[in-house]
Amino acid sequence: MKIGIVGANGFVGNRAVEILHLEGNEVRPIVRSAASIDRLTQKNLDCRIAGAFDRAALEAAFKGCDVIVHSILGSPGLIRGSIAPAYEAAQRAGVRRIIYLSSMIVHRSAPAVGTTEASPFVEDQPFPAHSAKIYAERKLLELRKNGSVEVVIFRPGIVFGPRSRWVIDLANQLSQGTAYFINEGKGICNSVYIDNLIHAIRLAMTVPEADGEAFFVGDRERVTWFEFYRPFAEAFGVDPTQIPHLNAPEFNHSWKQQVKDTLWNSQVVQKVLAAVSDDLKQKIKSAIPKRNKRTIEIEPFQQAETKPQPVVTEMMAELQQSQYKLPFSKAEKILGYEPIISFDEGCRRSIKWLAETKQFHQLLKLVEID
Repeated sequence: MKIGIVGANGFVGNRAVEILHLEGNEVRPIVRSAASIDRLTQKNLDCRIAGAFDRAALEAAFKGCDVIVHSILGSPGLIRGSIAPAYEAAQRAGVRRIIYLSSMIVHRSAPAVGTTEASPFVEDQPFPAHSAKIYAERKLLELRKNGSVEVVIFRPGIVFGPRSRWVIDLANQLSQGTAYFINEGKGICNSVYIDNLIHAIRLAMTVPEADGEAFFVGDRERVTWFEFYRPFAEAFGVDPTQIPHLNAPEFNHSWKQQVKDTLWNSQVVQKVLAAVSDDLKQKIKSAIPKRNKRTIEIEPFQQAETKPQPVVTEMMAELQQSQYKLPFSKAEKILGYEPIISFDEGCRRSIKWLAETKQFHQLLKLVEID
């Protein structure tokens, strides 16, 4: 089987390339730039370059592929605007099926008790990316009605593993003393180890009944946020019971910020940005102070006069207050899905990867100094 993976340099896409290639499939990574190819961990593959809005380039990249895995992260404008070009390109290229990576966030970050894949989307959400995912799912299924390319949608929750932002961000927070719990860490973390998600994607490539369906997919275990943090905290020598318990503050959204977000995240703006060269983007990026880094980059340590304090974000406040583990019984029934990696093993592999990074011991030193 020939499999094209859009967004192959991202966390999910990169791991999909690794696993599917090792299993003997003909994998074609599809990325937006030559620089993105350099970041792939699996080398010497038939890589193609195609922007998310460039239907002609996507069509050329999709030629000969049986299945396309669409795994793009980015702004709401990118999420919305990338759907029609990808589907139309797949139609023209003769692709049989698109597997689209959506998210549980279409039902909110803290889904209501009893939520299933058939539950209505939660329309009124404070995060533009959530609404964009809802739009993307609807658009795909609308295109499927008049098109021949089959569509399968996945709605994973907290996808973690080596190289994931969840692991990297948590490592940085534990080392800096800025990790925190809302609701004493008792909320449900809808975790899915990356290899379990790729396993589900692989199954969805061939099951006829999956066409037009959406699936939750997760780990077998019911995991709280305290249980998610604990193995990583212990790896850093941090007592998880000493991680601060904070209250979720009220978050206000000014109309000015809403207008700014709407304009910046629009499809028009994102299409313009997509046309900007990578060199110019890098120059602009380097001139802007970095915030919320998602790679382990440690600044030279200097003893601070005051200890950094945890800052509660609106997203984490909602995630950590979840009271419901999303069921994956539908994936079990239709796809034959069973998690192949336990939660504990997923944590062990993630911590092992962390320990092999150059910066891990620097992070440990920060904990020891504190």
